[in-house]
Amino acid sequence: MNKLLRTSALAVLLASTSAHAMAQTTDERIAALEARIAALTGELSDLKAETKKANQDINKKLAATATLSNARPTITSADGANRFAIRAVAQFDAAAYDRRNDVPNGADFNSGSNFRRARLGIEGTVAKDWNYNLTGEFGGSGSEAAQLNAAYVEYAGWKPAEGVAARLRIGAWATPTGLEDATSNTEGLFLERAAVAEMVRNLAGGDGRSGVGVLANGQRWTATAVFTGALVGGTGEFDEQTGYLARLAFAPVHGEDYAIHVGGNIQVVLSVADTGAGAAKVTQVRLRERPELRVDGTRLVDTNALNADGVTAYGLELGANYRNFQISAEAFQVDVDRTTGFNPRFGGWYVQGAWTITGEQHAWSSATGGFKGIKPANNFSPADGTWGAWEIAGRYSVLDLDDHAGNAGVATPAGGVRGGEQTIATVGLNWYPNAVYRFQAQYQHVNIDRLSATGVQVGEDVDIVSLRSQFAF
Repeated sequence: MNKLLRTSALAVLLASTSAHAMAQTTDERIAALEARIAALTGELSDLKAETKKANQDINKKLAATATLSNARPTITSADGANRFAIRAVAQFDAAAYDRRNDVPNGADFNSGSNFRRARLGIEGTVAKDWNYNLTGEFGGSGSEAAQLNAAYVEYAGWKPAEGVAARLRIGAWATPTGLEDATSNTEGLFLERAAVAEMVRNLAGGDGRSGVGVLANGQRWTATAVFTGALVGGTGEFDEQTGYLARLAFAPVHGEDYAIHVGGNIQVVLSVADTGAGAAKVTQVRLRERPELRVDGTRLVDTNALNADGVTAYGLELGANYRNFQISAEAFQVDVDRTTGFNPRFGGWYVQGAWTITGEQHAWSSATGGFKGIKPANNFSPADGTWGAWEIAGRYSVLDLDDHAGNAGVATPAGGVRGGEQTIATVGLNWYPNAVYRFQAQYQHVNIDRLSATGVQVGEDVDIVSLRSQFAF
């Protein structure tokens, strides 16, 4: 009996122990499952938070801001890597010509008006380092038709050295060929560039000139080297012109409100455009220029066509600004490589300056290697007693297209060129009511010294009063 009782007690004890162990194992499993569920819940919450943040980052990157700075509409992505902007320029000129002397077959100047420039274009950036520009020109000097002014792509992500920005560009555009050309045509002191600077810029450069090149600048310098071809829209060229231009400019002295500019440039026409159809090859160069105004298209100095196979132009640049005073000067020499006979040499120079009455300054820019236009410190607002920015400017320029011209009363010497010498004295008054609009008034005295083929003086003396109304953004 005792043995039976002990056996029964042992069985009950074992059963109880087994039940307790099973209950403990179940509780542990439930606890483990609950812990695992809690961990998974935490991971899920973290995943949701990360997903939400990622979506916010994506939306932020995809978001874009639209701005209207100085009337220019611009759309920029949130990360700044992509940008799109619309640009426009309109310049309406009016002029009255007064011829002061009578000469044989004198010009009949057209007093009147024209839209000197009427441009509309887009520009932008893609993927941070890729820029583009597409601009159409609908104005001119009264005779040009609407055409492409610029169309190019460039890579701006090349940093060859610390503090150096370089751009690789291909397409059609106007690379600055000198100091006067480095100032935007919407910011120049006068209605037109000095005659010699305008003539030279169109040898291997100029608006709508096709090319491929490098444009670089540092804090105090700028350099360009471009291989160029024909002008966009050029007609009658069966073999296009090829050439190159290079320029180096720097500011050895530079401060917040002053700078001294020194520079040099060269342009070379390697092969003159062939304008002869078929087997006949006609390569000619013609140097000529208007009297620093485009309302009338008459050119008073003109070499006429010269048979040539190349042209080289050299330029020296000097300039300075100090607070609200600015002065600049350039001198050019143009050598023509004739196919036969001696090679003529032409040239010119100018000096110009400005005083901004209201105190704004023409700051020097390393991006272009030239002086920028001014922005009024206070916009025109009679209610507030502010009148925008006012400026007085003056210039004297010379363009000499004579070489071995000989004397009056006799025929042109063999190989000589009687293109004429043009001198122009100009004074101007500029008003900037705000950063978008500008109005200019100027007076010019033009003197031409030129002999005909038979030695008769045919030079013109002309006084011109002109006005320009402009908006640009």
